[in-house]
Order: sequence, then structure tokens, then C-alpha cells
Amino acid sequence: MDKEEYANYIKRNKKGKKPPIACAVCGEDDANVIEMHHVDGRNTSDWVKPLCKNCHAKITAEQNKLNPKARSKKASSENLTAFNIISIGALLRELGQRLINVGMEMPVNV
Repeated sequence: MDKEEYANYIKRNKKGKKPPIACAVCGEDDANVIEMHHVDGRNTSDWVKPLCKNCHAKITAEQNKLNPKARSKKASSENLTAFNIISIGALLRELGQRLINVGMEMPVNV
């Protein structure tokens, strides 16, 4: 989200309107592209975060690298722990990259 998009987002919210649901990673707030992501997997978690289709696909691709049996409700606790770590790590990686990009866009006085 660049400075102009952010300013428009703040302006919309100051008017007393309910803030739109936005992607937890990139800030996209177009309701047509927002999906609810099950952080620990659809089969094992009610913990959801809104993500745009693009961010959702990236994070789900990481989750899908683990065998479906290893991420099912019947999986061992070790497999589920590994899946949880992968899921949260993929989300944090996307958030971290977004923070790095924002930081790089900021003017730095040296």
C-alpha cells in the first residue's frame, strides 16, 4: 500500500464508516478479492485472517507442500506442529517482505 492509497484508506475511515476488510499482508481492500485464510489449515483451525487472492495463494502453496495426511485432523501432534510452524512462517515471511519493501521506500537521512 503506497502513501496515496494509505491516505485514502485513512480518509474513508475518518468519515465514520466501518473500515473495509483488508488483506492482512498487503492491505488490499477490494471485497471482490478478499478470502478468509485458515492460518493452521482448513481442517484443523478456526483461526482465520483476511487475505487477498494473491497473498492467499502464496501462503497456501507453502502449506500444500506438506502431505495432506500430515495436516489432517488425524495427523500426529508432531506433524500438526510442523504444519503450524510452516503455516505461520509462510504468513510471517509475506508480512516481513512487505515491511522491508515499505521501509525501503521511506526516505533515510544520512
